Amino acid sequence: MKRTKFRFIWFTAAIAALIAVMFYARKDSKSILQKNSYKEWQQHFVVSGKDYAYIKTTTDKDKDIVLSEAQGYGMLIAVDAAENGLAEQEDFEKLYRYYLSHKDGDTQLMSWRQTVVQNQVSDEANNATDGDLYIAYSLIKAAQQWPNQSDEYQKQAQAILQDVLTYNYNSEQKILTVGNWAAADTKFHNLVRTSDILPAQFQAFYDLTGDQEWLEIKDSMLAKLETVSQQHQTGLIPDFIWVDGDKVTAAAPNDISTENDGDYSYNACRLPYNLAQSKDKRSQKILTKMLDFFMEEDSIKAGYSLEGEPLNQYQASSFAAPVFYAANRDADYRKLVQQNKYVFMTKLSSENYYEAALVTLVALESL
Repeated sequence: MKRTKFRFIWFTAAIAALIAVMFYARKDSKSILQKNSYKEWQQHFVVSGKDYAYIKTTTDKDKDIVLSEAQGYGMLIAVDAAENGLAEQEDFEKLYRYYLSHKDGDTQLMSWRQTVVQNQVSDEANNATDGDLYIAYSLIKAAQQWPNQSDEYQKQAQAILQDVLTYNYNSEQKILTVGNWAAADTKFHNLVRTSDILPAQFQAFYDLTGDQEWLEIKDSMLAKLETVSQQHQTGLIPDFIWVDGDKVTAAAPNDISTENDGDYSYNACRLPYNLAQSKDKRSQKILTKMLDFFMEEDSIKAGYSLEGEPLNQYQASSFAAPVFYAANRDADYRKLVQQNKYVFMTKLSSENYYEAALVTLVALESL
């Protein structure tokens, strides 16, 4: 009896040790993936000066192109990395200082594009809404991460958000426009870039400012997204939509920038990531319909028509990473997690900043 009892104790201890080893090995593996992703992101895309840093978006040897969208992603990645013990406040501060030096005119919005040649920077007029939304949200998160500077970060986030409502808001439709150039006297005032619909961030903006308009924007823009989701069995969302009251239609080819303006393409591919961050029931409904479509696919291709026809036969991490992020939050979609974890198994792209940004964000926030 004593021998049997001893064997049982030994067996139990061995199993417990094995589980512990597996747990820590898995945890260590995730940490390594996160560390490698952030390190490669810094090496390939973060250009750092003495007291500033920017995100370059091209591989041109003669000049760097900086986009406000990229700077917003870079600032958000820096905060996420700090939360994982991979970055310091100064990493965020340098990116923040660059934004402060490249605002559009007298506003708190960032110039949508800058060209850097031999350390000389030329700014282009106008802003892009998504970039300023990411910058404001990164400041909100930075205030939580570094309380010593929370007042400044929150104050600047509030200033950005006030200017978004002043220059990038269609108050009649209660939607954000694509930029301050999409003024009321242009047809683009009723245009929505669907990836600008950020329900979790809109909620955070309301929590910070107490401004009810952010909840109205959240409700209105999600309603528009739900309408277009219901128009096709796939639930896929186009890059751009036109809004006219309750009437919502996908953009036509080349309405705005490319022949895929009305397809699930390189803007809309962010939506699984955007929607998964929100607990809002409408967000989850739209997301679930999309994920159900992807569950029927052997692999996720680089873009689809709204009817579900692949635009390309190859895969792209820009599409796979957001789906991985969303699926990793719901046990019903484990297939999509296994199918798309390949995005973390290879080196981060050194040429495609957009793909690299999405993969790095998902690695830091989801692994």
